[in-house]
Amino acid sequence: MPQISFQADTQDELIAMVKRWVAGVVASESRLVTVEEDAENRRLRELQGVLRRLKGVDSRRLLHELAEAAMRGDAVPFDEALRARYGKTNGTAFAGMVSGPNKLMRRIAKRDLITWDAAAGGYRVDPADAEIILANWA
Repeated sequence: MPQISFQADTQDELIAMVKRWVAGVVASESRLVTVEEDAENRRLRELQGVLRRLKGVDSRRLLHELAEAAMRGDAVPFDEALRARYGKTNGTAFAGMVSGPNKLMRRIAKRDLITWDAAAGGYRVDPADAEIILANWA
């Protein structure tokens, strides 16, 4: 029979070691789920929560455009063409379009969804987030 043992100098250290070990492998539906798989599931749940709550039409449209660009490995440059596509004349309107999804994401997942890429001069989303966005908004 397999055996696992822990050694520590104090009971608190021992408990901390066991907690770290237990966090590494989580039993789920009669199979073992690794920490990485659990993180992917958490990402999916968090992002789906954001997508359900996001109401702004322009924010939703921009997020979809960013997801499509992320799947190609691109950012969406903040230029005249982008402003023309959305009928906006300045960056203030885009700040509002970006802040809506980011506020929700910060509240739910404690991170930004849309980031500024200074090198590209535009906005981008993480490719892992992009896959979830496009799968939920086909």
